[in-house]
Amino acid sequence: MHILDDELYQAGIAIAACPTAPCHEGHVRACLLEKLAGLPHLTTRLDEFGNLIVRYLHEASDREPFRVVAHMDHPGFIVRRENGADEIHFAGGVDEKYFAGKEIVFFNEKSREPLGRAVIESTSFSPEAKRVKLDCPAPADATFAMWNLPAARCAKKLFVSRACDDLAQVSTVLALLRRLAQTGAKACVEALFTRAEEIGFAGALAALKSRHPLVPMITLSLETSKALGFAKVDAGPIVRVGDRLSIFDSRITHWLDIAFRDLSPPPAEPNKQRLLMAGGTCEASVFQRAGLPTGALCVALNNYHNMGLGTAIRSESISLRDWQGLYDFLFFLATEAKSVATADAEMAKRFADLEEKALKALSPN
Repeated sequence: MHILDDELYQAGIAIAACPTAPCHEGHVRACLLEKLAGLPHLTTRLDEFGNLIVRYLHEASDREPFRVVAHMDHPGFIVRRENGADEIHFAGGVDEKYFAGKEIVFFNEKSREPLGRAVIESTSFSPEAKRVKLDCPAPADATFAMWNLPAARCAKKLFVSRACDDLAQVSTVLALLRRLAQTGAKACVEALFTRAEEIGFAGALAALKSRHPLVPMITLSLETSKALGFAKVDAGPIVRVGDRLSIFDSRITHWLDIAFRDLSPPPAEPNKQRLLMAGGTCEASVFQRAGLPTGALCVALNNYHNMGLGTAIRSESISLRDWQGLYDFLFFLATEAKSVATADAEMAKRFADLEEKALKALSPN
């Protein structure tokens, strides 16, 4: 049993079944296009770099438009063939101690079915490349590989998958778009599904240089982020105020806070966290530096990049409650939440009232 809305559950299982790696996101993109085909009020397009842009627009004159961003890749192995020889390179951030003795499974762009398996014998990591030596050659038609882990399952309070980062949030956005379309909601939401985030935000940076530039609007990066420090799994979705490189737009962060408050009005406590996720950098920093009004939301992640205790390779996992909470929040944000201007006005009134009280309290007799 699980607590997920069926739309979110079905999206999560479908997307998790898609093998992926940096620059090899075709199965994820194809699944998205298949699940979104024919739905009302939705338009889709690919930019010249292979990023997928989806827009939902329906009677949204009084709604705050915003963009959500999720990346379609996960750290993985790339098969490189040069001069008749194969090399296996790892793309993404995983410590070198995790590799020796672990099994990987090969794929290509033509099929989601495994093509073969191999065991890692040794590694040779440098700033230029992360080379991996295997106990057997890669299949002739293989182009990439993943750790040999189950695609996805629900276990007690967790969604467990080989690639929660960031396929769980790709699934969140897919379910959100389908829910908006199927209910005919009045909203304007753009989704940007990016490529190759794990090798340095390649898709996000490329999207900013596209022949069809991104329309300036509120941009929210959606991530599953390492449970580190104060960030707790199953303590609610997280309003991410910044990452290791950036502090995000305070107006947008405040808007998100107000929306969470309005979704669970007092005396109920909003089921969310508000944190600086300082363990890494996310795509929000890319958009913040480009001058877009930027915020970020995430859920806390166990076994970040499949790194378990010691040198164990493990499936990643997120809380079902956190995930469902973020999905419900995004629908509320799209369909009912106050605008940024209204949230700003509330803040301005609060400070004006405080100023009046301060001057009265401190004025000389």
